[in-house]
Amino acid sequence: MKLYHYTTFTNFCAIWIQQKLKFSPWTNCNDIYEREKIYRFTQQSLEYNGKKYSAGVFKQFRENVFKEVEQYRQISFCVDSKDCEGYASPMMWGHYARDYQRSGVCIEIDSSKINFPKGVYKSKISYKKKLEPTHIYGVDAEREDAARTFVVKNRDNLFYRKHWHWDHENEYRMVTKNKECEALDISGAITHVYILGEDDITRQAIRSIIGDSKMISYVYVGGLNGLSLLPMNLHDREEMQEMMRTYRF
Repeated sequence: MKLYHYTTFTNFCAIWIQQKLKFSPWTNCNDIYEREKIYRFTQQSLEYNGKKYSAGVFKQFRENVFKEVEQYRQISFCVDSKDCEGYASPMMWGHYARDYQRSGVCIEIDSSKINFPKGVYKSKISYKKKLEPTHIYGVDAEREDAARTFVVKNRDNLFYRKHWHWDHENEYRMVTKNKECEALDISGAITHVYILGEDDITRQAIRSIIGDSKMISYVYVGGLNGLSLLPMNLHDREEMQEMMRTYRF
């Protein structure tokens, strides 16, 4: 599977040198609905085997769930859709790949070339018109591992459900709570790098860092039937520019 990671030029330099993508706390997410969905789950009756727990027990269980959830970290990617290639989203370029006046970078990664550590969960985000809070059914809140069990059982709803307003991101997410896994090793998995053609300084810098211009595509605004983002291999573009300079009248 091809995964696309949009980032700033500064972050790309660190990623390329280290060949790693850092997991970020899920609390850094910019979706207010997602944060609220995770922190708001319904008590219902909080009954287990006919026993109803007190408000104090529920409060402690709730706090333990928050502590458990906050141990998780994530990396977000974009994937191809029927309407848009993963590297050609104007919104993603504008939101995630701009560093002050510098244009950013979109990194193409082949997921089959990644050796995933234990405890890394992967899934495409499912987008819903209505986000439901996570319901508590059949939870023995007095068990020591109640919060961990609850989060594992409800991982899909907690981490892989977002409001449909975000479906244009076409997100694919990796999540982990493995404390030893601070970053994902992507050595040898980067298959292509896309840059916006509007910024010559970024283009020249990326060309210098990577070295192989055949691995870089220059993305520009074009199209005969409406505007779209179109890629041109940087090696081909450089040859075309050289030819134009040679045969200029």
